[in-house]
Amino acid sequence: MFLDVADLDARDLLKRHAAGHSHSQDGKRKRTSSYSKNGRVSQACKACATSKLKCDEEKPCRRCRDRKLFCDYVDGSAQDAEQQGSNDENDQDEEYSPLESQTFSPPNPDINVQQLVTPGVPMDIDYLPPNTGPSTIPSYDTQTVSPLVDHESGVFSVDGTFFPEFIPDSLVSLSRPGELDPSAFPPNDYYAHRLYDHDLNFDFDLTEVDFGLIDFYNSRGSVNPALPQPDDDGDADRDSGIALGVEAYSRSSLSAWKPGHSDHAFADQNDLSVPKSIDSPEASTYSQSKQQILSERLSPGSRDLIFGMVLQTSQRANLARIMKSFPSTELLDSLIQDFFAYQEQQVDSWIHGPTFHPNEENPDMVGIVAAAAAVRSSIPTIRKLGYALMEVVRLQMSLKYENDNTTIRDLRASQTYALTIDIGIWSGSGRRTEIAESFQQPVLTMLRRGLRFRRSVYTPIVPSLEDAPSVLEQKWRDWTEQESFKRLVHHLFLHDAQSSLMLNINPLISYADLELPLPMTRALWDAKSASEWRDLYIATAPLQSPSPERLPSLVDTLRDMSAYTGRIDAQLSASVILHGLSALINEYHRLKFIAQGNGTSKHWNALVINSRQQELEQVLHHFKMISVDTNPTTPSAEIRLLYEVISMFLFMSLEDLQLFAGKEDRNEARRVYNSALEWIGSVDSRKAIWHAGQAIRSARDIMAKQGPARLTGFLAVGVYYASLAFWSYGVVSRACRTKNAGAIPIPASAGTTAAGNGVGLSPNSNTSGNFNTEGLVFLDGDETTDVHKFISLARGCPALRGLGSSWNFSFQGTTSGDGPALVSDPGRVMDVAQRLLKGDAPFEALPPLVQGLCQLMHGLGSAAGGGT
Repeated sequence: MFLDVADLDARDLLKRHAAGHSHSQDGKRKRTSSYSKNGRVSQACKACATSKLKCDEEKPCRRCRDRKLFCDYVDGSAQDAEQQGSNDENDQDEEYSPLESQTFSPPNPDINVQQLVTPGVPMDIDYLPPNTGPSTIPSYDTQTVSPLVDHESGVFSVDGTFFPEFIPDSLVSLSRPGELDPSAFPPNDYYAHRLYDHDLNFDFDLTEVDFGLIDFYNSRGSVNPALPQPDDDGDADRDSGIALGVEAYSRSSLSAWKPGHSDHAFADQNDLSVPKSIDSPEASTYSQSKQQILSERLSPGSRDLIFGMVLQTSQRANLARIMKSFPSTELLDSLIQDFFAYQEQQVDSWIHGPTFHPNEENPDMVGIVAAAAAVRSSIPTIRKLGYALMEVVRLQMSLKYENDNTTIRDLRASQTYALTIDIGIWSGSGRRTEIAESFQQPVLTMLRRGLRFRRSVYTPIVPSLEDAPSVLEQKWRDWTEQESFKRLVHHLFLHDAQSSLMLNINPLISYADLELPLPMTRALWDAKSASEWRDLYIATAPLQSPSPERLPSLVDTLRDMSAYTGRIDAQLSASVILHGLSALINEYHRLKFIAQGNGTSKHWNALVINSRQQELEQVLHHFKMISVDTNPTTPSAEIRLLYEVISMFLFMSLEDLQLFAGKEDRNEARRVYNSALEWIGSVDSRKAIWHAGQAIRSARDIMAKQGPARLTGFLAVGVYYASLAFWSYGVVSRACRTKNAGAIPIPASAGTTAAGNGVGLSPNSNTSGNFNTEGLVFLDGDETTDVHKFISLARGCPALRGLGSSWNFSFQGTTSGDGPALVSDPGRVMDVAQRLLKGDAPFEALPPLVQGLCQLMHGLGSAAGGGT
């Protein structure tokens, strides 16, 4: 008899329902397990049951065989009875969770967790160490239970995030780095390797996972010693001296200016008062040895006009002190005389002294002339007076231009403006330098809009013997005004080019803009009267057609250097041409930066860049032949210094060298380190330090003839850049020599000969005064065969002659010797450059810019001196 399928299902369901409600003691309902028995063995061995790990049906089980343990187990009936009793004791509540039956034990001591996980690093079996055999098994406290486990609910929690009934794959990334304790994990690689053995059967059944183990791993964390830890300093810093000058730059006055609330235009007004002890002509620079330069003295009335301008722009709180001790007429007059006495010695003379009458000029013009002389004083109080007067004039000029727009075409107003930015850019103060840089564009715009950059507004003015005195006087004054505009434009071009080199920025004036004629001869400019000017003009007139002479412009001479002829001011024109070439060199470096940046350029040919460098080198050499070596008028040391500094810029990246020296930070220095390595191994580096040595030689000539006080402004900056070239060459060469002995052509030991590199001297021997000069190549000497061998073949040991015992001094505790300075000793070379700028003057008597340069060179030398 067959039963219907539905009847069988009903009977089976009824039996299961009755069994679920039957109980031998209290009659309470007994729930069956809510999880499947699939995958569970019928009987686990004692070792697996104790550890609560999965066991096999086959006995002995696989785990006991692998661990060489005795696989012991009880019979099936006893185990079933024990399990039934356990279930009866635990089934007290109607709501039952299977996780409540799990006990949480400490981590398995058979597993080394040091190699288990690394926070933030995915698990990878490949980097685990090989099985090297068993090691000592660490012991853990058997009562250790992670506090992150909720024992009531059986839920695992990490930082408040709960993961019921499953373990996410990203669990390893949830451990908190702040709680890592690597010392808590013994170095046991064998058991970690066994954990990741490919032959092991991983079956993550939650009913058999020890939550205490996982919680322990995540709460304690781990560190994988196999992964290398980054070294922020790196070997490169120790070997190469990267960013040695970061601290030196940050301490110097040339570092980036950070404005503060105390920085404003009225901060220096207290300096407008001068103590009685120095309020006299003797406080000026040239008062001890000069005759009267101008045709008239400053009157008390003109002094009062300057005083009124000061009171008009001063704050009320400072008025009483200023009125009590404003500079006297005598002091202001001596400063004005000093300015024109100083200008007579300058190549760039651009304010006409014979037609300057202080009592007929506007007070702002007279005040700025006095300020320009005061800032060069060796007395700090007088220097402060000059900077305070400059601020007053700067504020006054803005009102003057706004009140009358015709002022923008006035010669004196433009000269006043130019003197204001001159004082600011070379002040050595970050605030004044930044203001001068930002205020340079307006005056250039005014002159450009007035067509002062073009030839058309400069008409020929020719004197004649038949001219009446009044006509001749008027011609002379018209000529001097026109010539003053020409010299003002070229002065601003020089100022722009020099400030762009100092600040490492693009110039505002293009060399292609200057189509106006070059200034006429200096003798005509210095003529004291109209008749003297006429006589000189006629005497120097060329024997040619009656048509007016066409003087060349900067554009003409750059196009064809043979145009450098005629009645032009040879020295000033040479300086203008050199700065025009510096603009071309600046363009070359910008193009080279694009063409060779990171080796990824796709649109520029390196051959074109190299060809451009060769062209510029040939042009500089040609300029030297026609304007320096063979010029009938002996070129000044200033022109030679400018030539050598600008030639040096052709063979080195000024930006890279400054960044390598630490101008910004360590990261930028590290970024350009490879460029410095490439530069040091090229012939360009040896050409650069050759021109740097010649710049030092020219600066030494200026110091010997005119005193170190002449090495100010851009001339002082040029000496610093020359020393920076030596410093970079020495530091990088020493680093390369440390890594690879003999790879760089600068020997390191005294009396030894490197193959192909000549004889080297120990830098420490410089203080002895006894030198064996064999093999030395003096870069500040004459151009000899040894120099050519050094540049072309890297033969010889480059050095400087030093300055001699007459200029020996101690700077901030560093005493300089009198012997040669090896380029491989950056500290010694920097010391020579400091002595050159400082001379024998007290440090406080130096201009602030020179003080800042000396401090920076001292810091760079000290930073590099530790490794010599």
